[in-house]
Amino acid sequence: MFTLNDLFDIAIKMEENGRAVYLGALGQAGSSDIASLIQWMADEENRHKSWFEKQKASLSPNSLDLGVMLPGVIKEMMGDGSLSLSDLDFSEISSPVQMLQTFIMFEKDTILFYEFLEAFVESESVKAGLQEIIVEETIHVDKISAMIREFEPGGT
Repeated sequence: MFTLNDLFDIAIKMEENGRAVYLGALGQAGSSDIASLIQWMADEENRHKSWFEKQKASLSPNSLDLGVMLPGVIKEMMGDGSLSLSDLDFSEISSPVQMLQTFIMFEKDTILFYEFLEAFVESESVKAGLQEIIVEETIHVDKISAMIREFEPGGT
């Protein structure tokens, strides 16, 4: 059976995985602008992880049981996406654009999961914090997309 506690555990793991991958990508950044963006992303993932840990710590030991259907729902919701970047093989990434596109995919998967998680959060303050993180993850996608545009001919 999944609980809200379990969903926070998944969110914490996602943020840990994202941070580890971003830090691992620093050596392949190719430019100081990309390296700065990647370091910022790693720092954001760490901040989000801390927030989820704080929320998890505030849950009652008898948190809401969400039922056995959750693993299937999560799998269906994510489609072919990945809840973690742990299987990412950087040796298969041949360009900075491809690396940035991979980061966008992860950030979008994260947004989907957090929107799903929001439906199970009853506390308005926790819900507001989660919505703030969703907005921040969307900003990540926008910043990465802007970096990709810089690689296009005539990019700004």
